Amino acid sequence: MNQVSRQAQAFGTSLQSMDGMRPGALTGPYLLVMILFFFILLSCVIPSPAMAVEPVSGRYLSSYGTTISLEFRVLYPPPVSLIVEQYFPSGLEIISAAPMPQRYNRNDGTMKWIFKNLRPGAYTITIEFNQPILSAGIQATLRYRYPGSGLFTESTVLP
Repeated sequence: MNQVSRQAQAFGTSLQSMDGMRPGALTGPYLLVMILFFFILLSCVIPSPAMAVEPVSGRYLSSYGTTISLEFRVLYPPPVSLIVEQYFPSGLEIISAAPMPQRYNRNDGTMKWIFKNLRPGAYTITIEFNQPILSAGIQATLRYRYPGSGLFTESTVLP
């Protein structure tokens, strides 16, 4: 008995059924399935233009000490207006802010800015307090209507 017939007996098949098998005979269908699988996987991972992208995002450049800086980025198309509300520990006084907020409440620990006619780009709000604060004591909220649909959107920015 030769080597091929021993392998056929070990797998429970006859020598004749093994004769029709050539190396790589099943790679065609498997290769097609693998290509399809990777195409589906890539289409889920790579963002497409149809996926929603938030037109406004924010992050803290500095979030502790006496000075904090909040940066927010506006993409195209920009929202008609943007409301930025900054929360901080109550009782703190602001020494300076650029730009100055439209509303400031020391007792509630809130400041509010309303930006209109924004253009795409990066904007920074810098606030100096009368005493140091910790990162855990601040957060910001960005509110706007989604361009096109008008859907109200609110996102929180944490340090």
